[in-house]
Amino acid sequence: MRRFVAIPAGLILLFSPAAHAANLAVITNPPTIFNLVVLAVAVFGLVGAFRVTDLVRGGLLLKSWQLFVVGFIVLALAQVAALLHAFEFVSLPSFVVPLLLVLMVGLFAYGVHEARRTLS
Repeated sequence: MRRFVAIPAGLILLFSPAAHAANLAVITNPPTIFNLVVLAVAVFGLVGAFRVTDLVRGGLLLKSWQLFVVGFIVLALAQVAALLHAFEFVSLPSFVVPLLLVLMVGLFAYGVHEARRTLS
């Protein structure tokens, strides 16, 4: 599993342009503060969704809550990538964060669809 995550992350870092200096003064910008708030909400949502997943273990709603957990993980990764790009620690391609957000929306929508299908 570690290789599954480490190889794409390493390839993105390998083929991205080099960032030479970190810009820590950007933390006072409103978009960066909003990214920090969304990251905190994503972490709290992940903890809550994981607890619910433990409660419904073996139940019919397990698949939908697993999709919610993965959706919160993807949201947290998107926010971490946006913050790393804003602080200029890493120079990422411009499509990485929107692609992760679209994936997150798709996972949440599919989780809601599965829950609705299970409950009806």
